[in-house]
Amino acid sequence: MPRSIWKGPYVAVNLLQDVVNLARKHPEWWNKGRFLGQKAPEVINTYSRASVILPDFLACRFGVHNGKSFINLEVQEAMVGHRLGEFAPTKVIAQHKTKESAVGKKKINPKTGKAG
Repeated sequence: MPRSIWKGPYVAVNLLQDVVNLARKHPEWWNKGRFLGQKAPEVINTYSRASVILPDFLACRFGVHNGKSFINLEVQEAMVGHRLGEFAPTKVIAQHKTKESAVGKKKINPKTGKAG
C-alpha cells in the first residue's frame, strides 16, 4: 500500500541537509549550472535507499549504498518520485557458462597428447 498523501514523500533529514549544504557551498552551480547540463561538483553518499527523489535533487549526484559499496547515480527528470534504492541493485545476476565455452575446453590426455 502506498504512503498516505497527507504525510508527503519520505526523505531522510540528513539527506536534505546534505543537499542544502551543497546548494550553499556551490550557489553558481545550484542556480545556473545544473540547468545547463554541468555535472554536480560533489557526490553525496547516502545509506537512505528509502528516500524519495524530489525535484530539488535534479542533476545532483548521489552515492547510494547497495550493501557492499556506493553506486553512483545522477538524478534525471524521469527519476523524480521514485526511491533512491530502485536505481542501486543489491543482487548480482548469476552468469552461467555458455555451451560454446564448455565444449571448447577439452582436457588433453598427458600420455597421448590428444584431446579426449
